[in-house]
Amino acid sequence: MKSLSHSKLARYLPFLTWLPRVNRRTLRDDIIAGLTGTIISLPQGVAFAIIAGMPPIYGLYSAMVMPIITA
Repeated sequence: MKSLSHSKLARYLPFLTWLPRVNRRTLRDDIIAGLTGTIISLPQGVAFAIIAGMPPIYGLYSAMVMPIITA
């Protein structure tokens, strides 16, 4: 019965299936991947903000937040 309820939860919260496998090393690797993505996307975010007629700081915000969230 417990596995049935766990599978229902995992359908809506997929991180429950991989969260138990996270350790110090994989967390460090995920953080490095997020920061690398951020550094790579900074110029693109600033350029898109300027093209959209917005201050460049909005491009910095978008470039820094999204890769960290998606990593």
